[in-house]
Amino acid sequence: MDFLINPDKFLERQRDGGLLIPLAVVALAAILSSISAYLTLPYLLQFIKSQLAHSGLSKQQLDVILNMTYYGTVISPFIVTFVGWLFISLILYAISSLLGGQGNFSTLAKLVSFSYIPPIALSPVTMYLSVESSKHLLYGISKAYMLPSVTVQFAIAAWQAIYWTFAVKNARNLELKKSALTAGLVLIGYAALTLTSLIFSSLSGTP
Repeated sequence: MDFLINPDKFLERQRDGGLLIPLAVVALAAILSSISAYLTLPYLLQFIKSQLAHSGLSKQQLDVILNMTYYGTVISPFIVTFVGWLFISLILYAISSLLGGQGNFSTLAKLVSFSYIPPIALSPVTMYLSVESSKHLLYGISKAYMLPSVTVQFAIAAWQAIYWTFAVKNARNLELKKSALTAGLVLIGYAALTLTSLIFSSLSGTP
C-alpha cells in the first residue's frame, strides 16, 4: 500500500525497476480515459445530429462527420494520455534542471507514470460526471456539472502533484523543497490553463 500512503518510499523502490509496470499504469489510465469518452458518445452524437439537422448536409456527409467524431472521441484520449505523460515528464525535467537536478529523463518519466494512480482510482467518479454532463448537452444545462467536475479535476491534479514531487526527488536527486517547488509550478500551470479554458467556454456560451 506504499503506492498510496507512502509514495516517496514506493517511488524510491521503483527507481531502478523496469518499464513494464510504469507502461502498464499509463496504459490502464489511457484505456479508462477512452472508456469514459465512449460512454459519452451516444449523447455527443445526438447533440451533433441536432446541431447539424438544418445545416443542409447530405446524409452521407453527416455520416462521415459522425464516424470521424466516433473514432476520434474514442482514440484520442488514449493517445493524449501517453503524450501528456511524456509532456509532464519533460516539463518537470526542465524545471528541475534549472534547480540543479541530476539524473536522466527516462528515470523521471518512469516515476512520473505512477502519478496516473489518482486518475485511475477516481475514474468511477470522473466517468459518472462525464456521462451526466453529456446527457444534458441537448438541454444546454451541462454547466450544472461544471463545479463538481472542476473540483474533482483539481483534486486529482493536486494528488498527482504529490507523486510528481517524489518522482523529481528520487529521479533527479533534489531535496524535497526544490522537488515540491518543481511540482507546484507544474500544478499552477495546469490550474491556469484549466481556468482559462473554463472562462473562454463560459464566454462563448458552450453548454
